[in-house]
Amino acid sequence: MQGLFRDPALERHFTGHSGGITQLRFGPDGSQIATSSTDSTVILWNLNQAARCIRFASHSAAVNGVAWSPKGNLVASAGHDRTVKIWEPKLRGVSGEFVAHSKAVRSVDFDSTGHWMLTASDDKSAKIWRVARRTFVSSFAQQNNWVRSAKFSPNGKLVATASDDKSVRIYDVDSGECVRTFTEERAAPRQLAWHPWGNMLAVALGCNRIKIFDVSGSQLLQLYVVHSAPVNDVAFHPSGHFLISGSDDRTIRILDLLEGRPIYTLTGHTDAVNAVAFSHDGDKFATGGSDRQLLVWKSNLHTYDASQFEAKSALASSGCESSGVSSKQSVGSSKSNDLSIRIDPRQSLAYQLSEENFQVLDSKHSTQPDKLLGHGMDFKQHSSSPRFF
Repeated sequence: MQGLFRDPALERHFTGHSGGITQLRFGPDGSQIATSSTDSTVILWNLNQAARCIRFASHSAAVNGVAWSPKGNLVASAGHDRTVKIWEPKLRGVSGEFVAHSKAVRSVDFDSTGHWMLTASDDKSAKIWRVARRTFVSSFAQQNNWVRSAKFSPNGKLVATASDDKSVRIYDVDSGECVRTFTEERAAPRQLAWHPWGNMLAVALGCNRIKIFDVSGSQLLQLYVVHSAPVNDVAFHPSGHFLISGSDDRTIRILDLLEGRPIYTLTGHTDAVNAVAFSHDGDKFATGGSDRQLLVWKSNLHTYDASQFEAKSALASSGCESSGVSSKQSVGSSKSNDLSIRIDPRQSLAYQLSEENFQVLDSKHSTQPDKLLGHGMDFKQHSSSPRFF
């Protein structure tokens, strides 16, 4: 393993929300990131410095989740106001609205075709919708408490739900039947992620743990105890060889699933890390937190070929438990290689948002905003080399 990796590197640091970031997703081409926030807005950040960002303000309460359609022509947002909004970024406005549930909507997801949308809610249900017709299709309602997350499998044939009743359920989309149930004893699951191959599921738990299950065999493959506080989000690298996690302990962990161990600890957020995501090519990942910051990183994770992955089995070992150690180690050792990133707020741009404007301020000048909600807003970003400690 020695020499196979280069360290992840912080590329950009964005601030603009007036509340914590609740979820984030890269657009299909990797040039934009959508973030949802407790400030009731969705922002589309452009990673191209010459482009403009877009702020959408239509929800009347916190926005809990966000998702891109596979073609990138639609963005969906899940609100605490019980609605799901469909946005068309090119038109810069609301294209449709679902009064989706009787209580807060916690998450939203598109299937791989973009024809179907999945929502999860505090009303104890997950629902599938037909996007083009804006119509309800089916419901999964065997949960006994809030459903915090619901995700389509990569092939769209299964749905996974995470509920505050401490269960993870797998449903068959065609029949609507629950085909697998994983029950947690310690704490409720907070978020889910399907492996790119569709045969495994990663679960972020409120008891500071991460579990990876074999969906077909109902087997626990890996258990990671690498955080000191609840885990809020997890995401697989597109290769399927790595997993990233964010936690209330303010850290980001990168796990090597082949070796079954943590390889990086990244710090830079000053509050809980609520959302993590890889770009579709795996070249970048982004993290968002209660500190209102969006951090964009160069992953520098080399892709293993499938033969290596299969040779070591789908994951390092069945039922293994891994724990991170807070000490600096070289890559390839048995311990975690901790990286600490410090952000200097004096070098970062400050953004002011209100119901009528989006204003960019820095130490040198300010830019007058557009006055129409949902229109393109000029923004600036700060990019600098991070300091490692």
